[in-house]
Amino acid sequence: MEDVRAGEAQNKFNVISTFAGGGGSSTGYRLAGGKILCINEFVKEARNTYHENYPNTPILPDDIKKLTGEDLLTAANIGAGEVDILDGSPPCSAFSMAGSVVQGSGHSIGFGKTKKYSDGKQVENIEDLFFEFIRIAKDVKPKVIVGENVSGLLMGEAKHYYYKITVAFEKIGYNVSSMLLDSSHYGVPQTRKRVIFIAVRKDVTDAIGLTSLNIAGIFPEKSSRVPVTCENAFSDLVYDEEEIKMLTESFTRGSHFVTASKMPLDPKKVLTGCDYHPKGHHFNMKRISRFKPAPTITASGGCIHWSEMRKLALCETRRLTSLPEDFKLTGKWEQRSERMGRMVPPLMMKAIAGSIYKKVLKPYKELNNG
Repeated sequence: MEDVRAGEAQNKFNVISTFAGGGGSSTGYRLAGGKILCINEFVKEARNTYHENYPNTPILPDDIKKLTGEDLLTAANIGAGEVDILDGSPPCSAFSMAGSVVQGSGHSIGFGKTKKYSDGKQVENIEDLFFEFIRIAKDVKPKVIVGENVSGLLMGEAKHYYYKITVAFEKIGYNVSSMLLDSSHYGVPQTRKRVIFIAVRKDVTDAIGLTSLNIAGIFPEKSSRVPVTCENAFSDLVYDEEEIKMLTESFTRGSHFVTASKMPLDPKKVLTGCDYHPKGHHFNMKRISRFKPAPTITASGGCIHWSEMRKLALCETRRLTSLPEDFKLTGKWEQRSERMGRMVPPLMMKAIAGSIYKKVLKPYKELNNG
C-alpha cells in the first residue's frame, strides 16, 4: 500500500465515491494522486474491508436512496461545486451480457431486479440506482462525474436505459461521453469490459474548450500493448496450502466437477463450461488460460485454474484484480472473493483518473489560478 499512500499524498484532485465497495476504484484514484474525501457503501462487509485499508476515510453506510448530496458534502467538509470527481459504480446485474433486461421476482420484465450479497444484504430495483447516483450528482455539482456499468448496457433492450442515463446527465448540466474499456489494456491481467461514463460540468468544458465532438478524448489511451497473462501474474505467488486443499476438496464435491473434468487442462485459450455441458449449463464457469489474461472476475468466483481442479485462490484473484499485495480483505472466504469480483480494477481506474486530471482538472485549475 506504500504506492497508494504516496499517490494520495500528492493531493492533485479530490474525490467523493458512492457504491465504493471494498475500495477498488478508490485505490485507483489514490494511485493517480487523488484524495478520497468520503465514501458511501451499503454492504457491511464491504465497509469493513474499506475501513481496514483506509481507516481515516469517512464512510456513510446508508442506502443511497436515503442519502442527499448535502449528506456527502457535509461528511467531506466541502461545498457544492468544489468536488473534483464524483465516482459511482451502481450495481448492474439487471442487464445480461446479451443486453436483455433480467426480470425480477414479482416485477414486470425489465425492472425490479433484486441484488443479493453474501452477507445477507439485498437491494431492490437496482436499475433505479444509476438515477439515484445522478440525483446525488445534481446536488454535489462535481466538476467531473465518473460512472461504471456492464458492457451489456450497450446491447439489445438495455440500450434504452443507456440513452436515459445520457439524457439524465445532460439535464443536470453536464456534457457526457461513454466508452467501452477493457481492463487488460491498462496492465490488469483480466479482460474486464465495462462501460465508463465521463460527464463534465458545462462551465468546465466551456472554459477549457471541450465540446460534444471532442469530449471522448478524455478517455485514456491504452497503456499495455502486450496484455499481462495469468502465468505472468501468478509467477511468484506463495500459496496457502490449507486454502488450496479446501478449494480442491470443495470443488471435487461440487456440481461443476463433472463439467470441469471434461474441459482440457492447460488450454491455449479461455474455456467456457457451457461448451462441455450436455444442456449448455455452467456458462459462468471459465477455465483460465495461462497464456491469456483471465476473463472477467465475477462476484460468484466462476473461474477455475488452468491445470488444477479448483476455483482460484484469493492470492490469484488479488493479482488478477491488480490489488496491492498488502491490501487487506475481511470476512469469510466467500465474502473476500466476492469483494474482489465486484471491484473496478485499481490499475484501470488509475488510468481513467490520470487522464481526467491531465485533460480536464489540471487545465481548469491552471485557468482559475492563472
